[in-house]
Amino acid sequence: MANKLGPHAASSLAVYIDRRILELRYKKTQREIATAAGFTNPNMLTMLKQGHSKLPIDRVATLAAALEVDSKYMLRLALAQHGNETMLRVYDEVLGTVVSQHEVGWLTLLREASDNSDPAVTTRARSTILSIFGK
Repeated sequence: MANKLGPHAASSLAVYIDRRILELRYKKTQREIATAAGFTNPNMLTMLKQGHSKLPIDRVATLAAALEVDSKYMLRLALAQHGNETMLRVYDEVLGTVVSQHEVGWLTLLREASDNSDPAVTTRARSTILSIFGK
């Protein structure tokens, strides 16, 4: 039996797209997502999530909008998927630490919880945060 997964199936982007399509299934079909992202072939999403194809950089913004996710985060995943370490390094160098909208939410909560005291990352704080994510 042939393997249905492509060479990029284990990439963070493929896993992320697959999960997000599942999360949206109650309100959008995969075909609707593909159309909103500007793909003429709705099977392109299947090819992306199974790792048979890489996400074209010029489709990052439209796919992010169709999946209702942060485009900066998706761009970083797409650049990593392309295996272009130089491009990732330039991206990080030029833009610095790019923060997604969800990460902004975490930062806002941290500031609120600490009364804007600029807390250091202690061993205990690190352990607590990692435990939230089961690590």
